[in-house]
Amino acid sequence: MSTPVIWLLIAAALALGEIVTESFFLAPLVAAAVAMALGTLLGAEIVLVSLIAVVVAVVTLLVLRPLLRRERLDFAAGGAEHDFVIGQVGVVEEHVVNDEATGAIEIDGEIWTARSNRDAQTFAPGEAVEVVAVRGAVALVDAPEEAPRRSVRA
Repeated sequence: MSTPVIWLLIAAALALGEIVTESFFLAPLVAAAVAMALGTLLGAEIVLVSLIAVVVAVVTLLVLRPLLRRERLDFAAGGAEHDFVIGQVGVVEEHVVNDEATGAIEIDGEIWTARSNRDAQTFAPGEAVEVVAVRGAVALVDAPEEAPRRSVRA
């Protein structure tokens, strides 16, 4: 088996790992392995190919890092991607007790970690609750009749 093929197999394995982990940790290594395959295919010396692979990995990292940082900040802020559940009514699957940090609700077939919007309020399995806010991936819930109404903007 030729050296370029070996490097392409390594790149494929790393790409598969990247797809599975979805972390972008392996993406610069995938780019470096592809650079190694191309360099060896063109017959360049191993020292030059290695140097080019390092440069490709660093450039890939420098390009991806700002994108990842922005994506993580959006997720940590509980951005608009979770706003669709605000106002929806769900069913409690696991006791919602803030003091014990427990609680799960089901909304449209999806299970969400849940906490009460009011510290002293608890909900038992089977009770209906309304999502009033989302913090990260945690739904803050209230009893449907007690949930504050969102104002509609014109």
